[in-house]
Amino acid sequence: MKKYLLLLLPILFISSCQEIDQHKPVLTNSKKKQPIVIVNRNRHLNIAEFWIDNLKKPDDIIMTDKDIKAFNDEVAYQQKQLTYFRDINDYYGASWIKAGIETMLKGITLQTKYFEDGKRIPSSFYSQIRSDIALSLLSNEKIKTRYAMTTNYTNQRLIPTDLALLKRKNQIYFDRNQNSALDIATPIAILYSTPDQKWHYGIAPTSSGWVKDGDIAFGDKKEIQEYIDAKKFIITTSPKSAVMIAGKYHDYLRMGVKLPSILTLDNMTMVLIPTKDEDGSLILSNATIKTSDTHKGYLSYTPRNILIQAFKFIHAPYGWGGMYGEQDCSKFIQEVYATVGVRLPRNSASQSAIGSAHLELSNLRKRDKKDRLENIATVGSTIIHLKGHIVLYIGEYRGDPYIIHTVWGESQRHFALARTAVTSLSFNNYIDKIDRATIIEK
Repeated sequence: MKKYLLLLLPILFISSCQEIDQHKPVLTNSKKKQPIVIVNRNRHLNIAEFWIDNLKKPDDIIMTDKDIKAFNDEVAYQQKQLTYFRDINDYYGASWIKAGIETMLKGITLQTKYFEDGKRIPSSFYSQIRSDIALSLLSNEKIKTRYAMTTNYTNQRLIPTDLALLKRKNQIYFDRNQNSALDIATPIAILYSTPDQKWHYGIAPTSSGWVKDGDIAFGDKKEIQEYIDAKKFIITTSPKSAVMIAGKYHDYLRMGVKLPSILTLDNMTMVLIPTKDEDGSLILSNATIKTSDTHKGYLSYTPRNILIQAFKFIHAPYGWGGMYGEQDCSKFIQEVYATVGVRLPRNSASQSAIGSAHLELSNLRKRDKKDRLENIATVGSTIIHLKGHIVLYIGEYRGDPYIIHTVWGESQRHFALARTAVTSLSFNNYIDKIDRATIIEK
């Protein structure tokens, strides 16, 4: 009997060590910087159902449709972080439009120094951009709004150029001119255009900026509003959903896009999408999407649905501001919650400030932060903010809070993670850096 006990003791010791190491990505002891190939030693942590099984009531409704509408209205009208298309004015003051354009131009002039090829940006470059915009043409007191919808995935820029503008040399994955990216069927209020009509400045639901003429179609406000308000609609529930027109690939949609639906035939669902004629006018065309990539109406806002949607992004590449058709930390959060009808602001700081259920953590010690999260954070409805980053809380595992997030995640020891991953808040010392937890509920 004693012989068996002696054999068992080292096994228990090894198992205990493995449990501690599960919070750490797989890295060698080398002093050289290295890639993170495996983020979690426990393979089950990357599966939504693993976390769902830890919940007592994964299917409880966090907010009803009525609650969600009230929440969205608060974000739009009280916190001014969302613009409903129906509330767009028919006219805007020229000075107000000019100030918005000037602010963007001034901001990017101050924060960028290099082109993508590593050459320094000369001051003459911005002088030429200012000349091309020709703000002197904004002489009228009131500018009549034009209404449009995106017909393709389009990059929304701070200034009207496709050129990547970098803060640091060779930092090519962070084009500071990239304000956001808009999916097909995004409504935009166009307030100004460059004299050559190649670029248009306008207001989208959660951001403003410049879009290319080739990616939008101009239409009537009433027609666009009816499209938005369609009672029969689908929501895209996959990170990428191919859109087919007449059996040919047209483009793809990211998660959380709402489209009017016509009918479902076998494994395909027919929807309406905005396209344009030769004159650039809006035409609503039939298109098809795989039914498995969609849901009729919004998903119910439950912990289970939020986790399932979030985990569909596991290993998806990081894309600053939607670069290369991907998503960054805040867009990931925005897309997941869009599937249940919750409309969130575009950037991480604004997302952390919405609603009224905030838990301030910045002045607490690490242990106190963990205790507060354990007592207050709710799976499915809690997002956590740290400077320049936002994450989704998914629960605790072996005494550590865990998150799923689309993260760049570079450190002195390892190269950028640059993907969507499940990590402990101990990863890159995030627990020391977090300053706020926000519960998305009414």
